[in-house]
Amino acid sequence: MSINTINKKIKNILVTVCLFIFCFLINCLATFANNFSVSNVSLENRNPLTNTVIVEFDVSWENSWKTKINHDAAWVTVRFYDANVTPTNKTLCQVSANGLNPTGTSIDATSNLEIYVSSDKYGFFIRPSAYGINSTVSATDVQLTFDYEACGFNDDANVFASVSGIEMVYIPEAAFYAGDQDSSTATLDEGSADSDPWYLASSAAISVTNPASNGYRYVSSGHAGEDATGASFTISASFPKGYQAFYAMKYEITEGQWVEFLNSLPSAASRANRDLTDSFHKNSDLVKFRNTISCSGSPLVCSTQRPARALNYVSWMDLAAFLDWSALRPMTELEYEKMSRGPILPVASEFTWGSTDITAATALSAGDEDGTETVANAGANVHYNNIILTGGDVSAGADHAQGPLRGGIFATGASSRIAAGGGYYGVMDLAGNVRERVVTIGNASGRNFSGTHGDGILSTETSYEGNANVSNWPGMDANVNRGITGADGSGFRGGAWDDELSGARLRISDRFDAANTATAAFSNAGGRGVRIYDGN
Repeated sequence: MSINTINKKIKNILVTVCLFIFCFLINCLATFANNFSVSNVSLENRNPLTNTVIVEFDVSWENSWKTKINHDAAWVTVRFYDANVTPTNKTLCQVSANGLNPTGTSIDATSNLEIYVSSDKYGFFIRPSAYGINSTVSATDVQLTFDYEACGFNDDANVFASVSGIEMVYIPEAAFYAGDQDSSTATLDEGSADSDPWYLASSAAISVTNPASNGYRYVSSGHAGEDATGASFTISASFPKGYQAFYAMKYEITEGQWVEFLNSLPSAASRANRDLTDSFHKNSDLVKFRNTISCSGSPLVCSTQRPARALNYVSWMDLAAFLDWSALRPMTELEYEKMSRGPILPVASEFTWGSTDITAATALSAGDEDGTETVANAGANVHYNNIILTGGDVSAGADHAQGPLRGGIFATGASSRIAAGGGYYGVMDLAGNVRERVVTIGNASGRNFSGTHGDGILSTETSYEGNANVSNWPGMDANVNRGITGADGSGFRGGAWDDELSGARLRISDRFDAANTATAAFSNAGGRGVRIYDGN
């Protein structure tokens, strides 16, 4: 498996390069995701006849891999904004051409990396082009062409270009099982007398009935609005079931990624609606359950002491806004099972690392948690059981002792899948740490989801600024101009840092909260995004 090569480190560096091109002044801001860096950003070869400009940068990350099973990658987006007109409004811009290494793109062939621009052109994957496991991959002078006029800017604009990256893992097209012989709560099965799991061998529509003559029977946990056990319904062909190839964020959203997102929003109102320190969220600028984000000023500016730490206090509306801005989308609960288990047969009561063994983290390495901290107690592979931690930042006070850890903290350069606590394909922290917000199949609102990706544009409706506004995402307001204002159609999978000793909520197929449509921003809730792969 590829995950034994993952060694989580954090880079939190900001590089700004400025370049004056004729009367088109462009400032370039490079930002960093976990283990992924962009540097030496510049704007080249402006062509006023075609209104195009090339964004050029260097890229690198560590412990990359490509095997016959799958590979890692970075999802990269580029935003422009006019510093003289709307200095906080960063506009996601489309690449000029799509496909594999399309016209207008360039990457050093000796880097063993390639560029794949998505069909909607809102972002691109940089990924290994050759099989192998690499301690570091890098490329200098990566180039992509953008039509700046199509993005809303003219020749005399004072424009910033911001390059952002998120580490991803490729989940290949494959059949898989959802359910674990009814050994967990509300797991999917084939019938009232048949506890075999669902077998998903295509993206075709699924007819769920009772009795389940075709092998698909729904089991309910009984949440408000959830379909009853044995309910009959259809999961359409357009609903993302996990069979089709997709990319998933390697780690849960971090505090650093959230701060970058919020500080890029275009207005004071949109920032206020996404403020995790307000009374709807943690209600403090102080550290609460290890969340270190603080915000001040007008327009609001937020910062974090621990950019590599998994983000908590995230409502469904918050997650949707971040994913829309990132040109990603929410994952479904079936995709969660696929990335956790892979194509292999289920093991009763198994966790996301493919075993029923579980050891909680109790102690952290000494010193500040700067993104290089490790778990100090031997054998630990997950953070759960409401542990009061020792070591790390804990000496700073009680609010540093309980809450999420940094993403990928259990993985080292030599760890096995079980030791790293990773999913089958190399996705980290699918159990424990923070609960994963997902799209449920447990009610009609969830099943209406068709997997549309975000486009970087959020709601501007008065009082609803900063909301995701993708039409078929769960939680859409009856007034669509308001965007996502509720959580109907969402749920949770994977458990969290405060779940009970048995670890029942952490099991791959446990659906206790799969159709829990709570709108609150809990101290144990976060999430990650995915993107369907639309290439060949």
